[in-house]
Amino acid sequence: MGRRLRELGRYWIAICLNLKQFQQSLRDGSASVVEVPSPKAAEGGVLVQATVSLLSSGTERMLVDFGRSSLLGKALKYPDRVRDVIAKARSQGLVPTYRAVRDKLSWPMPLGYCHVGVVLDPGSGGQFTKGDKVVSNSPHAEVVLPPSRLCTKIPEAVVDADAAFTPLAAIALNGIKLLGARSGEKVVVVGLGLIGQLAVRILLAQGCKVLGLDPDAVRRGLAERVGAYVPKEGADPARAAMSWTSGEGVAGALITASSTSHAIVSQAARSCRRRGRVVLVGVVGLNLNRADFYANEATFQVSQSYGDKTHAGAGSVRENFTEVLQLMADGRLKVEDLVTHRYDFDAAPQAYEQLSNPAALGILLRYPGKPSLATAISLRAASAGSGQLALLGAGNYATRSLLPALKEVQGDTPLRVVVSRQGHQAFLAAERFGAERASTDEADAFDDHAIAGVLITTRHDEHARLTIQALAKGKFPWVEKPLALTFEELKQIETAATHGRLMVGFNRRFAPAATKLHAATADKKGPRRFAAVINAGALDRGHWALDPAKGGGRIVGEACHFIDLARFLVGSPILSVRCTRRDRDGQDGGCYAFEFADGSTGIIDYRTDLPDHMPKEDIEFSGHGWSSRILNWTKLTTEGLGGLSWRSWFVGPRKGQQEALKAYLLALRDSSAASPIPLPELMEVSRAAIHMQDMQEASSVSIS
Repeated sequence: MGRRLRELGRYWIAICLNLKQFQQSLRDGSASVVEVPSPKAAEGGVLVQATVSLLSSGTERMLVDFGRSSLLGKALKYPDRVRDVIAKARSQGLVPTYRAVRDKLSWPMPLGYCHVGVVLDPGSGGQFTKGDKVVSNSPHAEVVLPPSRLCTKIPEAVVDADAAFTPLAAIALNGIKLLGARSGEKVVVVGLGLIGQLAVRILLAQGCKVLGLDPDAVRRGLAERVGAYVPKEGADPARAAMSWTSGEGVAGALITASSTSHAIVSQAARSCRRRGRVVLVGVVGLNLNRADFYANEATFQVSQSYGDKTHAGAGSVRENFTEVLQLMADGRLKVEDLVTHRYDFDAAPQAYEQLSNPAALGILLRYPGKPSLATAISLRAASAGSGQLALLGAGNYATRSLLPALKEVQGDTPLRVVVSRQGHQAFLAAERFGAERASTDEADAFDDHAIAGVLITTRHDEHARLTIQALAKGKFPWVEKPLALTFEELKQIETAATHGRLMVGFNRRFAPAATKLHAATADKKGPRRFAAVINAGALDRGHWALDPAKGGGRIVGEACHFIDLARFLVGSPILSVRCTRRDRDGQDGGCYAFEFADGSTGIIDYRTDLPDHMPKEDIEFSGHGWSSRILNWTKLTTEGLGGLSWRSWFVGPRKGQQEALKAYLLALRDSSAASPIPLPELMEVSRAAIHMQDMQEASSVSIS
């Protein structure tokens, strides 16, 4: 890492040894070992020092191939993503879409998910003790911090190298559970790569009879040696299965192959007996032929990796890990012969070159020595003086929106440190945006006297705590919305902010279209009407923003932007809000009607069910004799306002991020300046958002 940075001539390294982690570029497929801050022990996590990790010859090979392919090649590999990009371009414009794709590909990603190590700090919960050997789905790194629910203790009878196969074996096991095959039944496994080999062995251990299919003779031979039936080379898969079962058909087919062929699923369905089951674990073409399934009423299902990640109970990752480890401990699952290559961790890039070797299966990385546990690294010489910035939280929003905007407007306000729970994220953000340090310890932001402003972009449930801590330390916090998730948190913040300054990232009130419209309507008499239709889109069901404890929900976490915008444009306190519709599809949408103190009204319709090509944000604002419309923050049109109009032709939506940051930085540099948004308005908007999050249809509440 130090040599790489010196060659680039970009930063001065002020530290001699740090924790190492492996990463890959999605742009060109290149892989490297980099030095990053060590994760810091945290509630809900287990701090683990690596002993060995295993490369996945399927998933990780696919990522390497993807990275090394051209832009056209990437598009051909994932046509569904291309459709998403086209929809985004239609709704948000070509330039911002291009930037989003470019930024996505330019960020290296940590690789790996088969990690074994020794517990350094067990965290809370009592499931582990210091010194335990554990396996987790963590990336290739010397020290990791997996959630405790994704971490499982290794029995004494299982050696580290064998335990490293656990996540891959759990993927196979999860598919086998969906297959539902009983002892004595005959099953087909299609694809005899590493997961396929493990699936064969687990099925045999459960008393099933297995037919193995793969075009590679070495892999067929490996499966045959452990007891699988392998038909002759070139045999038709469906006919071979029928012959093997005397014409009855197999109980089920487990597909662990990686192929673009659509024939694999069809052949699997034709191999099944009546009401047989086809379970997909791998990645294959999915143009299903109805007739293949109709003939035997066969079923098709896709397996969810190695289990449910959201809990530690039945069907969970931990349950599957535990079952695999017990099979190993009992001697019923042997994996030692699946190891084909061993490398020291420093040679991980060379190990990844073996992924293109058809003979490679289990590629182990060994971690000799004791790594540094320093939670901060320096990337360049420290700047003198005060008034500097810290960033807490280096997730997608911070790295793709806030930090690029900050880079454009920060002027002489240095970014001193980037803090993130994951050291790799902190390092990448600090490296790209010119921070002096990367850290995993919040104290690096709060206890540094040179830091005057703290940008808080962590998960929503941490906003209030970090805001109160920043105010207590005399810092000026910028808090990405929401400010708080509960009324109690909001009350504590209001008390803490009495003798300090506070900014929330309600950037839309600073957008050019909003400020121009506000100025043009400031002297207009009579009540106004605000109406916003927000095409928010659907999130994955397990997304943290939908979790009441972590994200708080999408109304308090996102719709608060539009409450603040309405409050800014109307210019009058919110008296009450009424819920006119609440979606019940688990996506947290709804429609809300507002009344303001001056008689104005407002509607926020937060939609999660609209097509992607429709505008993301469509806002109308009107009064007696005049009207206006802001469309996607690229176009402002008006009537009755003296011909006022505004357009953003080339740069895409202008949502006010740069302008909001400019206002914040100006206030940061002038200790006598007021906060860009008055504290009473921040509290009012936040109270309304918290109320709205819990409201049901036809309910109403007073805000003032």
